[in-house]
Amino acid sequence: MEAPGFRKLEEKLNCCICLEVFTFPVTVPCGHSFCEQCINSHWNKTMQKGYSCPECRQVFPERPTLSKNVQLDSLVEFFRSTETSACGPEKTVAVQDRKCPRHGWPLELYCKAEKLCICCECSVKECKSHEKVLLEEERKKKEESLKEILKKTEQEAEKIMEEIQKLDQQTATIKDCSEKLKSGLMQKFAHLMEALKECQRKAVEKIEREQAAVLGQVQENWDQLQHQLTTRTQFNKEAEELLAGTDDMKFLEELLLLPSPASLAVPPGLAFDLASSVEPITSFFNEVARLQEAVSNSLDQQMADTKITPEPKLVVRRAGSCLPMNELRETFLKDNHNLTFDPATANHYLQLYDDNRKVIHHQGVCGVQPNDPQRFQPWQIMCVQNFNQGSIYWEVKLSGHSVIVGVAYRTISRKRRTGRTFTVGLDKCSWGLYIQEDCYLAWHNGNSLKIKEPVCKFIGVRLNYDQGILSFYGIDDNMKHIHSFHAVFTEALVPIFWLCEGLIVTLCQKPQSQVTMNGISTNFEAAAGSVEKIQNEQVALDQCRQQVC
Repeated sequence: MEAPGFRKLEEKLNCCICLEVFTFPVTVPCGHSFCEQCINSHWNKTMQKGYSCPECRQVFPERPTLSKNVQLDSLVEFFRSTETSACGPEKTVAVQDRKCPRHGWPLELYCKAEKLCICCECSVKECKSHEKVLLEEERKKKEESLKEILKKTEQEAEKIMEEIQKLDQQTATIKDCSEKLKSGLMQKFAHLMEALKECQRKAVEKIEREQAAVLGQVQENWDQLQHQLTTRTQFNKEAEELLAGTDDMKFLEELLLLPSPASLAVPPGLAFDLASSVEPITSFFNEVARLQEAVSNSLDQQMADTKITPEPKLVVRRAGSCLPMNELRETFLKDNHNLTFDPATANHYLQLYDDNRKVIHHQGVCGVQPNDPQRFQPWQIMCVQNFNQGSIYWEVKLSGHSVIVGVAYRTISRKRRTGRTFTVGLDKCSWGLYIQEDCYLAWHNGNSLKIKEPVCKFIGVRLNYDQGILSFYGIDDNMKHIHSFHAVFTEALVPIFWLCEGLIVTLCQKPQSQVTMNGISTNFEAAAGSVEKIQNEQVALDQCRQQVC
């Protein structure tokens, strides 16, 4: 019979999670101790809710680093040795009492052919030609094999946890992208006419169906991995209990009943391409924008024919300012952002100056530069800043033509295309305005639109991310709209530039406050004649809507 003091010592050496004597005791910052495997398993299950001590419920901001409790471990070893010496004779007698039911001799050998424990008489009679070993030798061999399996299943369980975390992150990303996409589409349709509401509803439903389909597959993969994790956790528990036993015969008998875990089957990764799913709608928006631009041009022509009587105006500019101030530019400058070039993306022929606000394309390579994976092979460079919401405006100064000003996703390819000196606007993830000698070219997804307008050395870029509008303006004596792209943006946009040999691009900084006082008296009566043209454009707009729906 155990002494009361011995029983109390055992209670003090029990882990509060598994309720067994400590196995490799570790201590958390609050001072409480647990089995290393028990506390790690507990935190793996509750990692989404944070990390806390199971004993005192103290919450830790990050997952604590576990340290071995050396004194407690020594005490546990002493307790185990004392327990073994106290119970050893009884266990030995119990083992010796295990005799062969047919011959009455002690079971001392293990027959590999029959997979049974046998006595010496069994080895001579029934198992004479079979391979036989001592129970201790067979257990040692089986222990090594079981330990290898246990190690493998633990590694597989960790891998399953990593895959589950990836699926959880992918689920959050898919939901976030879908919500942003739906919000952008709904804002886009809010600017269209009442006749487009049906198109809006169908577009949103399409995205939700694709989201539901992908999330359904994600859930299926999650359930599959969770099942595999549960299977391996159960196997690990049974294997550890079996290894903890001291009865060799019981170990060998129950080992045969321990099912082997199935092979790890990690489901393949899922692709969720939102941009391709809304490509028809993006094309539709571009068609609507062209119709709107045609109506706007017709109104501008009517306004040009209308007599305008200007009133005196007073303009006060800051010293050194080379750009005129007008009402439109003054409105845009409220959203102005100062940009800087990213040296890590600059082509080897591009050199930066003025605190990374000016780039020059030299004839030779600019010194020794590291082979950064973000560096462009074409003559291109990106900015440090990126934008994924709101309205943003910036201006650039060009030393000449043969320059592309645009925006792109950070994932745009850094490789050079065969037969091309630039990549801006050649794919779905970039939009660019090519300033040529006598015109502009608007590039996106490999398609270009020629725009016959006077070329300006100052270009203003206005991005309304939420509404999906990217507009370019030429700035000289006036501010002239050049072109607008209409799209549904799904990633953060980064300003990007391409410049030919010998050219300079300068990022204009936000000017100081300017005071402008002007007034214009305009007669809008002539604009009434454009109503018929607007009605004709409405018919074309309805046809576009029917194609999308």
